Amino acid sequence: MSTGSQLSPPSGQALSDAHTRLLVQALPMLNLVEPLAALLLLWLYHDGSTPLWQLVTWATLVISVVFLRLVAGQLLRHLDTDAASLRAWRISLLMTLVANGALFGLALVWLNPAEALFQPGAVTAQALALTMVLGLTVVAVASCGMYLPAALTYVLSALIPLALHLWLASPDYRLFSLGVLLYLVFSLLAIRRISGAARSTLSLQDSNNALIRYLDSARADAEALNEKLAREICERKEARHRLQESRDRLESTVTERTRALEQMNTELAATSQRLQLALDASNICLWDWNLVTGETFHSNFDRLLGFDDSTVGNFVEDLRKLVHPSDFPLIRQAMVDHFKGLTTQYQVVYRMQHADGRWHWIADEGRVVAWNQQGRATRMIGTRRDITEDKEAREQLRLAATVFENASEGIFIFDRNFRFLTVNDCFTRITGYQDREVVSHSVMDIGNVPENEKLYREILSALGKEGFWEGELTERRKSGERYPEWLQISAVYDESGRLTHYVGMFSDLTARKEAEERVQFLSNFDRLTGFANRNQFRERLQKCLTLSRLNRKKAALVFIDLDRFRPINDSLGHEVGDRLLKLAAERLRGCGFDEDNLARVGGDEFTLIVEQYSDPRALEHVCNKLINAMRRPFHFDQHELLLGASVGISVFPDTAQDVQTLINQADLAMHQAKRAGGNNFQFYSSDMRVASVEQLALETSLRKAIFKNEFVVHYQPKMDLGRNCITSVEALVRWQHPTMGLLPPKDFIPLAEETGLISAIGELVLERSCRQAMQWYNSGLGDICVSVNLSAHQFRKGNVLEIVDRVLETTGLPAELLELELTESLIMEDLDKNIALLQALRTRGVELSLDDFGTGYSSLSYLKRFPIDTLKIDRSFITELDQSPDDAAITRAIIDMAHSLNLRVVAEGVETDSHLEILRGMGCDSIQGYLISRPVPEAELLQLLETQKQARA
Repeated sequence: MSTGSQLSPPSGQALSDAHTRLLVQALPMLNLVEPLAALLLLWLYHDGSTPLWQLVTWATLVISVVFLRLVAGQLLRHLDTDAASLRAWRISLLMTLVANGALFGLALVWLNPAEALFQPGAVTAQALALTMVLGLTVVAVASCGMYLPAALTYVLSALIPLALHLWLASPDYRLFSLGVLLYLVFSLLAIRRISGAARSTLSLQDSNNALIRYLDSARADAEALNEKLAREICERKEARHRLQESRDRLESTVTERTRALEQMNTELAATSQRLQLALDASNICLWDWNLVTGETFHSNFDRLLGFDDSTVGNFVEDLRKLVHPSDFPLIRQAMVDHFKGLTTQYQVVYRMQHADGRWHWIADEGRVVAWNQQGRATRMIGTRRDITEDKEAREQLRLAATVFENASEGIFIFDRNFRFLTVNDCFTRITGYQDREVVSHSVMDIGNVPENEKLYREILSALGKEGFWEGELTERRKSGERYPEWLQISAVYDESGRLTHYVGMFSDLTARKEAEERVQFLSNFDRLTGFANRNQFRERLQKCLTLSRLNRKKAALVFIDLDRFRPINDSLGHEVGDRLLKLAAERLRGCGFDEDNLARVGGDEFTLIVEQYSDPRALEHVCNKLINAMRRPFHFDQHELLLGASVGISVFPDTAQDVQTLINQADLAMHQAKRAGGNNFQFYSSDMRVASVEQLALETSLRKAIFKNEFVVHYQPKMDLGRNCITSVEALVRWQHPTMGLLPPKDFIPLAEETGLISAIGELVLERSCRQAMQWYNSGLGDICVSVNLSAHQFRKGNVLEIVDRVLETTGLPAELLELELTESLIMEDLDKNIALLQALRTRGVELSLDDFGTGYSSLSYLKRFPIDTLKIDRSFITELDQSPDDAAITRAIIDMAHSLNLRVVAEGVETDSHLEILRGMGCDSIQGYLISRPVPEAELLQLLETQKQARA
């Protein structure tokens, strides 16, 4: 019996065979990644210059090699091969690794020719392709690292062509080539470390197996010896000597083998220590999970998360306590997929809470290493690594790159000799220089402005002393255009305090300068006309009065208001109004006035300062000249528009001693000219102040009248010509003044509109009229519809719909018995918004009537868009209906047009039987006027309705 051979160290052939089988077990990951990488490269370059058939051929070769490797691996797994066959299969596997390594390495050279490297349109694809090949080498090192020839052949064949290609492509890319070679060196070191550890582990494993075989043999020998002693017990005396010899020999052998076992244990401990050192150096911790008992062993757990216990109770429950709640489902899903065989390895990245309370990013990898007879996992081992710093570094790099490229300021980096290293996109947008035009060039060669030489020296001095400079300077773009910029530049030093770079940021001040100039202009001048604005006007007037007082001279202020401008602006829109104001300003310039003395102080209000005023007749001539200029028709865009001018004049120092008083007096005189019919001028007099006081008193009384219920409603009937009866009435407000008696609308409605009180008065009339119409309805006087006028002010407030809803609900009046009358200019103020409001009123059943039709500027073009029910022909067409063929023709055309649009027609201002018969013959639907009745109080109208009821009965 001999056991020496059983304890001999494993041969090189045996280790190679073991490496081969271990390599076959580790290749599935590489076999999966390579086809995916080939397909990704095919997608990245499918729309480039490389023909598609060449790309497909290359991808097919890669996948074919992977398939051959898979076949070889399966055969090795299931066939009982001898040493020679294993060597042949091992060579086959190495050839597939060399083939695919070379295919990927040469693919980067082939798909990325030197002239296309890092070009703007290909950077993304080339970076992804390079990252993918480097990732493949990582996978190859992880999969094949235990067998040195396999890992070396793959990594060298993949990276050497790429490094050579970058080195030979251009001197600018040699740094990248060196980076690839450095990466290759690190990969070779990792391969050497991994293969050495694997070789040591396999050697130790074989030694352990040899020892086990030896112990089995020794046990068999002992059993045989016992049998022999039993058979020879009768010959004890004769065999004692031989038994003692055998016993001595056995003890010697056991002692020797025990000594050998202790030495192996010492080597195993040393190997474990080296492995632990390697894990400590790489910040990796191991875990071993017993799925049967739930117990888990951790190494380096205290270094990873700051916890002391290396053994914990339950793997899943421990993770649940420490893992971020949002990430735990990812861990569970990764485990389930691995247990089901969907993945060859358990891999997941998640967050765990450190003992200090902070969240750390962890990369977890592992696999099942033991299964029971029912196919359930019983043991799982893996590694866990803290990747927080890696993630934060990548995020910081990403954020820095994002800020650099998307900054709204130009950013550049110099080397210590002020040569450009890189610039961002905003630098190119501002200066016009592309990065390739400035990189490696000195700043003095790019857009240098000779006038800045002194400033450049100051900047250099500040950078040398303080390491920072900021300020404004003028630079030159690539186009030669000069522009102002605000520059900040800082010196950058390394850890030893040596200067390495300069980093600068600058912003283009061109827009800011233009804006400042624009703001300065707008703060003193009117944007529309170019005249001085109100602020500048007051400054000039104050200066004029000061000089006049010093020189004992007079000065006059001419206040100009354009007549009829507001109706035109309301009807045709603000764009037409603005153009009209520009034309009016041009005519004022054409009158020969000094433009410095002209100003626009309001919407349609202008002023003229007359210095050294002495002759009233000369001033009257000036006023007549500008009035005549404004009276001439304005022609543009097929419009012929008529304006006018109301002019007020006040004189310093005759009537006023200061600026504000002079302005107020000129304004009062202008309003007096307007009340006199416009197109005239008025000098200020003290009587105007009295009239202004009376106007203020009337406004005060008007405000009190709303609360004292002094307004009454009169009603003017409308007769339906088809039925010859009163079917509707128009509500007209009157003011029962306590001292002035009953005032008609013309005496207070303009003031109410000017002060904004018209909304309250209109709401009062609406509610009172609806309540009265409901009384007529309940009294059986018929379905009398009441018409109420709406003002522009009510529409602008935007609450018409709410008021109508509330009044109808409060009074109970059916919506179809309420008609709202509005003007075309009112609708045109905000066309789309007002049309939507009118449609909402019609939806409720309220009738809508367009008042004073035919006097607007765009009635025919917009009529079809208005959601109305009735047209009211303005009284200006009815007054001379029986005498003017033109008025008759216009009236007939309006009636026919309205009927074609399914609209009813009401003619107002009907005062004679002749008017009635003509309108009846034209097919007019209803009439309103003194021929039927003047506006009457509620009581008189009630008598008319009762009389009509009795007559129809």
